[in-house]
Amino acid sequence: MIDPLRKILKLYDIKKPHLLYYLDDKVSDQVEDFDLLDDGYELFLNDMIYCIHKSTLELEHKGRIIAIRKKMVSIKEKYKYSVHLDKGKYYIFIKRRKCKKNDRDFYKALLNAL
Repeated sequence: MIDPLRKILKLYDIKKPHLLYYLDDKVSDQVEDFDLLDDGYELFLNDMIYCIHKSTLELEHKGRIIAIRKKMVSIKEKYKYSVHLDKGKYYIFIKRRKCKKNDRDFYKALLNAL
C-alpha cells in the first residue's frame, strides 16, 4: 500500500490540519468538524466514522461503529451492509455521539474491565 502523506504527517503531533490541506475540497468539507483518530482520540461503539483511504485520499466508507478489534473496526453503513475495515489502511475521522444512550464513561470502564 502506498501512503503518500506518511512522511509529511509523521513530522507533526496534530495531523488533522495538515491532512485536510491535501484532501479534495468536497471530502475536506465533510470531515473538517470531526476528530482524527491519529491525533490521540479513541474509538467507541456507536460513533460515526468517515474512512479516507490512505493511498487514494478518497472517502470510501462512512458509518456507525458496531464492533472494535485491535486492528479492525466493523461499521454499519447507512442503508447498506456491515463492513470490516483495517484501521491501518484508512485515515479515520470520528463524529462523536452526544446522547445519553451512548455513555462514554460506561464504555471506557467496560473496555478497561476486559
